[in-house]
Amino acid sequence: MQVNMENRLENNEEPIQFWTNEGKIKIKNVLFINFLQSLGYRKLRNKNEYELVRIISGSIVQSIPIDKVREEVKDHLLSLDRQEVLEVFLNKDHLSKTTIESLEGISIDFIYGDKNTAILFYKNGVLKINANELTLISYMEYKGYVWEDQIIPRDFILPETKDIDKDCEFGKFCKNISGNKQERLFSLKTILGYLLHSYKDPSFTKAIILIDEIIDLESNASEGGTGKSLLAKSINQLIPVLEKNGKLLKSNDKFFFADVEPHHKVIVFDDVKQDFSFESLYSMITGDMPIEKKYKNPVVMNFKEVPKVLITSNYLVRGTGGNSEARRKIVFEVNSHYRENPNIREESGHRFFDDWNEEQWMKFDYFMIDCVQLFLNNGIIEPESINEITNRLILETSKEFVCFIGKVLVNPSNYEAEIKEKSIRFNKAVLMEKFLQEFPEQRSKISPHLFTKWLEHYSKVSKINFKNQKSNGQNFIIFMI
Repeated sequence: MQVNMENRLENNEEPIQFWTNEGKIKIKNVLFINFLQSLGYRKLRNKNEYELVRIISGSIVQSIPIDKVREEVKDHLLSLDRQEVLEVFLNKDHLSKTTIESLEGISIDFIYGDKNTAILFYKNGVLKINANELTLISYMEYKGYVWEDQIIPRDFILPETKDIDKDCEFGKFCKNISGNKQERLFSLKTILGYLLHSYKDPSFTKAIILIDEIIDLESNASEGGTGKSLLAKSINQLIPVLEKNGKLLKSNDKFFFADVEPHHKVIVFDDVKQDFSFESLYSMITGDMPIEKKYKNPVVMNFKEVPKVLITSNYLVRGTGGNSEARRKIVFEVNSHYRENPNIREESGHRFFDDWNEEQWMKFDYFMIDCVQLFLNNGIIEPESINEITNRLILETSKEFVCFIGKVLVNPSNYEAEIKEKSIRFNKAVLMEKFLQEFPEQRSKISPHLFTKWLEHYSKVSKINFKNQKSNGQNFIIFMI
């Protein structure tokens, strides 16, 4: 807590004396306010509320509780051997609401980069990441502000070689959970880069959802243990992450987000339940975020400060369906490598993040920075669905229907289709009867209306353009090729 005092002494500046001693020691309010401001204390405005902060090194912002200020004043007076002044200071609340409100007020626009630049805050400086360039500057040079809690507790050293992340343990982990497929690893790296880029583009706001490739649809669950949570923890090694227990998420709990702070850049909803509604996060993903804290006035966090969203689950995560859901999410299916092979510690010989040495941390940092640069160059490369689309269709229609319609679209001529150059037309009644002939046990479970809904749903989820048509009293569905 002595950073600013030490800086003043290094610059040969005498601390402001905030008391007089003319027969009786008196704390002078104006001098005391000037003393606090000389140490960097300010009142950070947030609409109708304010927060006590301190600015150090020109751009680092600390959120400060009142008791810490009182402690610093006490330490300062004791260092001057002025116990008598401390006694007077402690006899009255000189850190009242009125005093704090009298501090110089500031409104800070925290800069987190822009569309073409990502920023990471290391202990020894600010790292600016562009698509093909890295620049490290000091905090005194930085023309913005950073919350102290955003600073990575290690130094960054500019690389001397481009393959610094070779043999990176975390890189091998990412390759394994990508099924050792280069295109999926590339997609995963752009997803990590998107999460690490704290700038929020209003035209591109996505929640990232991590699920397992293999899910038992009988119970709509998987066994987990594939590395989803560890992937989420990797983000927290570079930017501040708030982890929420997904099993405790309640859409009607108005205080559930009370612990969201301005320095948080990603919220992780870890291990959400089967009945989790993705729809409950729609407004948070694309707009401002209201936050209610107990015994305080509600505040609204501006869109650009609202953390990005990462969800992990052993179940399929579903919302309202259709475009409203699709445009708000990207799903990455995690390979079951670590369920079927030695666990991560056995494979690497280390507990990730706990017992890495300096070289391993350096390789990790450069791997993640490469992810950011891949994102800046390519945006998010969306991964192809492995089982997620099929599993969603099975849950929302039936296993028999998905099997049937798959065969229909492969060999439409076997189902009395009218095939043209850019379309395939089916008579719904004929198609339904053929379905029931193949799966007679479904006859009591399905109606023509439900069959039509399933056809339309299949088309939307599979991203196949379709239209309904009536002709001569008969109903048709046309799939556009």
